[in-house]
Amino acid sequence: MISFKENKRIFPLVGAIIVFLLSFSVLYMGENIGLSDNGDFRRVLLVNNMEYADEDNYYYLFKQNYKMNVEGDTFWEKASYLCTNNGDEEIYSSPQFIIIKASKLMNFVANTVFVRDETDYNIAYLAFIYILMLSAAAWGIFTFFADHSMKIRVAVFVLFVVMFCDAGYILYFNSFYGEPLQYVSLMMLIALGLLIYKRPTIPKIACFFVSLYLFAGSKLANVPYAVIVSLLAFSFVFLRKDKLYRIGIAVSVILAAVCIANLYVSIPAWMHNDTTYQSVFFGALKETETPEKDLEQLGIDEKYEPLINTHAYMDADEYPIDITTPEFQHDFYDKVSKVDVLFFYIRHPVRFVHKVAFAIENASSLRPLNCGNSETTLMYYSDRYSGWSNLRVASRFLYNPLIVFIMALIMTIYVVLVHIYLVRSGSGTNEKRLYIIMAMYVLIVGLWINMCLPILGNGEADIMKHMFLFTNFMDIVFAAIIISIVNMRMRGRIISVTALAAAVIGLQIEPPKESVTFGTYAGEPIKWEIMEEYSDGTVELVTRECVTQSVFDAESNMWETSDLRQWLNSDFINEFTMDELARIVPTSNEVMLTYNDRALAESGDHTHFWSATRKEVADLSETAFKHHVDDMIYIPTLSMMEDIDVNGSYWILCPYGYNDKMQRYMKNDGFILHTNVDNVYGVRAAVRIKTEQ
Repeated sequence: MISFKENKRIFPLVGAIIVFLLSFSVLYMGENIGLSDNGDFRRVLLVNNMEYADEDNYYYLFKQNYKMNVEGDTFWEKASYLCTNNGDEEIYSSPQFIIIKASKLMNFVANTVFVRDETDYNIAYLAFIYILMLSAAAWGIFTFFADHSMKIRVAVFVLFVVMFCDAGYILYFNSFYGEPLQYVSLMMLIALGLLIYKRPTIPKIACFFVSLYLFAGSKLANVPYAVIVSLLAFSFVFLRKDKLYRIGIAVSVILAAVCIANLYVSIPAWMHNDTTYQSVFFGALKETETPEKDLEQLGIDEKYEPLINTHAYMDADEYPIDITTPEFQHDFYDKVSKVDVLFFYIRHPVRFVHKVAFAIENASSLRPLNCGNSETTLMYYSDRYSGWSNLRVASRFLYNPLIVFIMALIMTIYVVLVHIYLVRSGSGTNEKRLYIIMAMYVLIVGLWINMCLPILGNGEADIMKHMFLFTNFMDIVFAAIIISIVNMRMRGRIISVTALAAAVIGLQIEPPKESVTFGTYAGEPIKWEIMEEYSDGTVELVTRECVTQSVFDAESNMWETSDLRQWLNSDFINEFTMDELARIVPTSNEVMLTYNDRALAESGDHTHFWSATRKEVADLSETAFKHHVDDMIYIPTLSMMEDIDVNGSYWILCPYGYNDKMQRYMKNDGFILHTNVDNVYGVRAAVRIKTEQ
């Protein structure tokens, strides 16, 4: 029989092995999956002397294989070269590159042993390193809880493998984004923080600050938070009183501060410029009703008003003003900083709260929704081991702005009150209690900073991806709440679970829409929901369910000439009676145009921007390139998205703006994504009819 002491050792080891195997199976059990490039890979590949093995569709397909430059005559010369950076001074530095170089060396050794092309690079070796780091973090967390009761150990294990091994997190490991290093280093920080609390030693302290450096450099927006964590980490001194230990902490903090400061100093000017541009024109000023006043408060010349609602990654000819001139550099980049944006939001707190609420609503999905994760199918959205991803979206709990604000406020007030109580009662002199309070402050500060910083530092551009760390923090907080509930007595557990269930159920309640029956398809009457009633006695309807599954078109996202439009206005209405056909009112639909089709635009001055939430999908559509198409039967329009019942995955009347092959569609979780026109999705018909007298 296994003793309790042996069980304490086996539980963390077995748990870590399961995490390792599960993470690998998520990526490689079946078709290999990962994340495609959204434009960020190029600079990472460049600095690491790498390139795509095949650049076809790299924006929408996950790529397993790349090429790495190898120079030198001997094995060691080549290995040394693989550890060097591209010398371009404009390329930023990051500890992520250390991990990438380690994976390059692993590829090189494997290529040498198995007599393959020495320039071949398989990203699986990079994923292996991240999985190993996550497994080490899991081991540390399981080790801390090994002394706890069986129900706590089981709860911790289940939460870790269900939540933190979810594909939403693990898919990042097969990519060159900074998020995977950010994720695993944060989990290592948590593990080391717990182990230090249990038994503080100098090696653990050193590993903690190494992890903090990796975390800070994984995404340079993490630097401010990392500085705060390094300061709060002085609470380590409370855990032991010997001089050598405290000297070790002081040295670690100083080295970490210097390294983190160096990361910030190394940020190239172009990166500062791009994020400042977006935080102003696609953030603070986006959709402003008082542009002249706002520009004046930010210290920007009013002649740059036409740049409002533009972002830093548009094509040069999309800007109404040339932003590459020395004049613009002087007038904007040299004068405006993130501090100016901060003070602007202080003067406009209501606007800032609205912006943060928008960011929270976009913190629903763990994975970036504009990245494909299949090697073979464009913009494929794998559902492999995505139970937690799907549940957190379906529950609407962890990304509802009101709930998130209330949770953050309650937790903040709780920590402050506990701290005050411990100090006043004298219990605050207990070293471990002080450490716990500091750890709680670290969590709360991280929650608030990562709730607000993406909007402050980068505006609304690519907001879903920039909210990844906030989403990670919310999951950590939620996991801690669940563990606390498990540790409660039965009565408290019942009350807590009931309250949580009631909140989730309450968020699902929506008033039913009025429905009517009109027309026939495949021998069955068609049920429609009423979207809008007009003063002229007509109503706009959309079918309650998908009437069929179909491609949008064989090759183009132009609605006028699409196969789907032709089918709706022929085969679909074949069984309608003459009276029903007579009641259909032709509708002039506003249809967005792609960048390549902008010459056909009747109005608009920019490509329709991509947004995944139903509330913001029509954002800035009134000023985007568009024309009008007269339709009898059509598909759901942008104006319907906020109110329409989701009811499946189906095409909507909006092309993806930056190519001619992709169309937007409603996914069954309520997000609006884009995919190739020749992929098969549901069809919900829409029509405007005269009401019967």
